[in-house]
Order: sequence, then structure tokens, then C-alpha cells
Amino acid sequence: MSHKGNRLAGVLKFVIFAIIVILAVIALKMFFDSRTVETYTPALRSVVVTRAERRDLAQSVTLSSYVMSDTMVPVVPFVSGTIESYDVKAGDRVVKDQVLAVIDKEPYRLQLAQAEAAASAYDSSYDRLVRLSESGAATAQELDTVRSQRDAAQAQLELAQLQLSYTDVKASVSGTVIMADSSVGAPAGTQTPVAVIADTDHLTVDIAVPEKYYALFSQAGDDLTIAIAGQNGGPTTGASLVSIAPYIDPSTKTFTMKAALDESEGFTIGMYVKVTITYAVDENVYALPESTMKADGSLYYVEDGVAHYIAPYDAVHSDGWFAAPAGYEDKDFVIDGQNTILDGESVVVKEM
Repeated sequence: MSHKGNRLAGVLKFVIFAIIVILAVIALKMFFDSRTVETYTPALRSVVVTRAERRDLAQSVTLSSYVMSDTMVPVVPFVSGTIESYDVKAGDRVVKDQVLAVIDKEPYRLQLAQAEAAASAYDSSYDRLVRLSESGAATAQELDTVRSQRDAAQAQLELAQLQLSYTDVKASVSGTVIMADSSVGAPAGTQTPVAVIADTDHLTVDIAVPEKYYALFSQAGDDLTIAIAGQNGGPTTGASLVSIAPYIDPSTKTFTMKAALDESEGFTIGMYVKVTITYAVDENVYALPESTMKADGSLYYVEDGVAHYIAPYDAVHSDGWFAAPAGYEDKDFVIDGQNTILDGESVVVKEM
């Protein structure tokens, strides 16, 4: 075959190949154009919404404290000696003038007997000298001297009687014994208490309050509302303000506020309590339940089927409610589903 014939055969093969490719492209286009393509549209997320309600919101702070007694009295003997009787223990309820301990009386009985004898002797001497003075046998100076001796002996007698009575160590107030560390046979002295009594009918709390509330609480004063609660459903009561410290502790950045419990029943000294101090009340404001707020403090509301984001803001919180953001009072806020949606996402509102 000539060279020219080879070239012609090559061109022919190329043309045939091109025609085959073109026909294949046309066939594929016709195939894809004729297919029915199924597209997937994801379902819209469903949410539950709620609207703000008119409520009173109390502005408060809750702090921890411990119950104390308004009065804690050490019972200290007025005489020294050995304790012969000790019938008290921590936790006992006692009344004023109840005998808590008895100190050995014998030395004080002997002292009283001596004082009685001396007083009797000076009484006799004085009476005799008075009769002598009336007859001129004794001078006025001698009478004055014996009178002074008689009075001194009478004072010693009264002191001996008083010291004997002090051997019965009595409670100076009514209350609960919170310390009773002595025992029979132990020495008693005028420097060491045999017991400590707390007035459990008048209990108080000392609260360490952060510095930022100082001006606010000082101005509110008696208008503050104070509530005391024990742990785990324990007793509850109101309290009244006793005092606010006139200074702030620079080491803790707190000031001390003292409050007296309205009721003491169910509370005991040393009990851990929560103290809720209400310092203002916002009346009749639009409020939302806490469950509408995400953990970071943000919110979502739905308008025309689209979710809209509200950034965290400084809201007043009270008893599971908080103040709705200004200007959004009439919106439908997402109360269920807000943790899975995005700003601008289309949603379906589900009925509760």
C-alpha cells in the first residue's frame, strides 16, 4: 500500500473514532436527562415555645452561715473548793437558778460558825457597854469602838452566809448547756467555768456578705427580708436584722450582717443554714421560666417559623423565673429544643 493510502486509512479511523465518541456522549446525555433524580430534604426541627408572664421578681442573694446563740454565759463559781455533786451534761436544758454543781460545804460551814460566834460575842459586849454607858461607867469612845467591832463581825457573818450559799453553783440564765467539762472530785475555782449555757430561745446568725452589697444593704436596713433554712428540707423561719458592721474586712472583702431568728424551734447552735436576703422586688414585670434559658444564658425565640438568637444578658432571677429581655415581651420563646437549633434555622412549633 502506498504512503498516500496509509494516510487516508488513518484519517478514516480517526473520523470513525470521533463519531463513536460523539454518539457515546449523546447517548449518555440522553440517559441522564431521562433519569428521575430523587432529592432528600431534611425534616425541620420541632420546638416548644412559651410567652413571658407578668410576675413579681424578688432580687435576693443566698449565703451560708451557722446558728449561734444571742447569749452564751459561762457559769463560774464564786468560791473555790472540791466539787461534791455535778449533775449536768452538754445538751441539758436548764432554768435560771437551777443548781448545776455543789462545792464541798464543810469549810464554809465552819467559817460561818466562827462568824456567828464572833458576832454573838460582839453583840453581848455592845449590849453590856450600853448599860455601863447609861450609868456613866463607860465612855462614848469605848461604846463607838465596840459598836464598830460589832458591825464588822456582823458583816463577816453575812459574808460567811453568802459564801456558804455560793457552794451551790447555779445557772445564771435559762438555756441549753453547751459545755460541761467538770466532774465530781474535780477542783472548782473562780477563774474556770463549770459549764457554759447558751440561750437557745434567742438564736442568731452572722452572715459574711460580699462587699458589693454593702451600700445596698445599708440603705435598705430594716426593709431587708431575711429567710433562714436548714439543709435537706430542714426547718425554716424568718429573721430580723440586728446590725450591719460599719466596716468591710479587707482580707475577705466581706462585711458581717447579724440577724435574729424569728423562731428557734428545730434549730440548734452550730447548725449550718442557708440565709436568703431579699433586697428589692420588681413588681408586675414580664418574666420567663428558667427552662427557656440555655446554660450560657442565651435564648431563642421563633418568629414566622424561624429561630432567632438572643445573646446572654444581665437578668433578674427569682424562684425559677427571670426578667424577659426588653423589647421581646411578645415573642414566642423556645422552652424545649433550644439546645439543638441555630440562629436563622427554620423550625416547626410543636404544641405541648
